[in-house]
Amino acid sequence: MLGKFFRRLSGGRKTDLERDAGRYWSMSDSDERIRDQSHWYGEGRWEKERWLAYGDFFFDLAGKRLRQVKGPDWRGGLEKKTALEWGCGGGAIIRPLCEHFASVYGLDIAAATLYECRKRMADLAAAGIFTACHFPSEHPEAVLEQIAPESVDFIISVGVFKHFPSQAYTLRVLQIMEKLLKKEGFLFVQIRYFDGMEKYRPKEGDYARNVITMTSFAADAFAAQLDAAGLTLLHRERDMDGEDEKHEYYFLGKGA
Repeated sequence: MLGKFFRRLSGGRKTDLERDAGRYWSMSDSDERIRDQSHWYGEGRWEKERWLAYGDFFFDLAGKRLRQVKGPDWRGGLEKKTALEWGCGGGAIIRPLCEHFASVYGLDIAAATLYECRKRMADLAAAGIFTACHFPSEHPEAVLEQIAPESVDFIISVGVFKHFPSQAYTLRVLQIMEKLLKKEGFLFVQIRYFDGMEKYRPKEGDYARNVITMTSFAADAFAAQLDAAGLTLLHRERDMDGEDEKHEYYFLGKGA
């Protein structure tokens, strides 16, 4: 069945890549590989210690940037603030967010994965803090119908932008994030940078085949998107996760 599905999604440029992305990730309820890619606890690579370490690593990485702007007591006050993860998957990063923030939104285009995340947070007694938000892959703007603009203090998205169906889609998401952020809010995202290596060249079709390396950015191209979205660069750094997969991390503020 999955083979037929993947062949159906191999129509190149004529394929609706945004809907294809939704169809692909929606198979997390039936495909072990996609559950692994979505960071489900206990699936594939994600045995307990690795799953916990993954969430802690990226929360701490974002925390270093927050410390730069908030000072050494940056954790103080988080218990009154709201965080959001775009592309929360199975909840590895949602877990430490729920440990520190008053309320946490987890957004995903796969209903089954959101259900898994919700279940995991309930197991960890974070159900009262966590709110799951599902939206159609082709209409990310629907998030603004579920979450009020300028109501979020901190947004994080790791391991997600590189799977977006296009650079144009990325800009739409950045614009939505900017609308969601409070005026003094911050955003921490991981992208894949393109330095000429053919493997990581941005793709224009066949989402299922290219999902892992779908979208990347040259530095000037992503800078233009940040400017168009009204986001300000505060810090960026490459390859500090030890994965050697052309990951670049951006810490951003809202407005000038």
